[in-house]
Amino acid sequence: KYSHHVPEIQADTDMLYQAFLNILINAMQAMPQGGNIFVEIKVDRKNIHITVKDEGEGFSKEILQKIWNPFFTTKEKGTGLGLGIVKNIIESHHGQIEVGNRKQGGGRITVSLPIN
Repeated sequence: KYSHHVPEIQADTDMLYQAFLNILINAMQAMPQGGNIFVEIKVDRKNIHITVKDEGEGFSKEILQKIWNPFFTTKEKGTGLGLGIVKNIIESHHGQIEVGNRKQGGGRITVSLPIN
């Protein structure tokens, strides 16, 4: 689901590709039995907001408190660097990233990037 007019932004496409790939892989891994991933794009006067939602278990309070800590992971074979790298990429584009839960259950990650 997306706005009909999505303006172009000045960005490093390879870096953003890596960031969104990481977000989508995390969403897939949150649903080992399968499920849906929803991507919404909204535009306001200053930013593009890209939200990725999944139907997994979502994030506990403990995970949300530690999610930006380097090397924190909930996976057996994870390094704990994935979302930290995503955050660095988004912030290097003068954007913001928010992690939370859907009301219906599942995780929600919103990336906001400036239009100018």
